[in-house]
Amino acid sequence: MSERLMSHDDLARVTGKKRYSKQAAWFKEQFGINVVRCGDGSPVMTWATFEALQAKKAGLSSAPLKEERPALRPATLRAVK
Repeated sequence: MSERLMSHDDLARVTGKKRYSKQAAWFKEQFGINVVRCGDGSPVMTWATFEALQAKKAGLSSAPLKEERPALRPATLRAVK
């Protein structure tokens, strides 16, 4: 997998959209994610991330089904004297 960023032309070819807002909406519709965007509104996506999203959508992800996580405990506040 390539770690390089997808270019504007890459994003337009993959999504079929030229406008940044439409490209971001396409990623939300297809993968259920809000893509990171630059200050000009353009989506930021690496090829590796895109390929991983496609694999997950196709059911090919090798990620564990359930990750064991430690139990969370509430923080206690100490009184200030």
